Amino acid sequence: ACRALVDELEWEISQVDPRKTIQMGSFRINPDGSQSVVEVPYARSEAHLTELLERVCENMKEYGEKTDPSTQRRSFVRVVSHDGTKMNLSGVKFDGDVTSSLKFACESIAEEYEDELIEFLSHEAENVKDRLCSKRTDLCDHALHIPHDEL
Repeated sequence: ACRALVDELEWEISQVDPRKTIQMGSFRINPDGSQSVVEVPYARSEAHLTELLERVCENMKEYGEKTDPSTQRRSFVRVVSHDGTKMNLSGVKFDGDVTSSLKFACESIAEEYEDELIEFLSHEAENVKDRLCSKRTDLCDHALHIPHDEL
């Protein structure tokens, strides 16, 4: 669930126009008449990330559960692609129980680890899924042993 959440957040961030900015800082006038306002990219701003965290778990309805036949380890995989391309859904369980439990897990993680998610995603960081889901939170400690192409 943590990895699906990070995937969705990273995809949403990538969809924002990189030229879009937001003003940050104090809007108070300094004694010299200036303001301490800075323009920052909107995509990774705290305001944008907070907004995303409030609604991103709705995307979990586009996921199903897949069980690895050799290890019997369960994972969540997207069943609807972002760009409309056909996806291989063999062995994927897709029903209301899976999506509602994933959505609940997503909302729990987003709420409990909101500060960590914003911290990691406010900068373009490498391996956010491993660093956040495995090392910082221990939500997915087993995932460090899985090759990246299977994540």
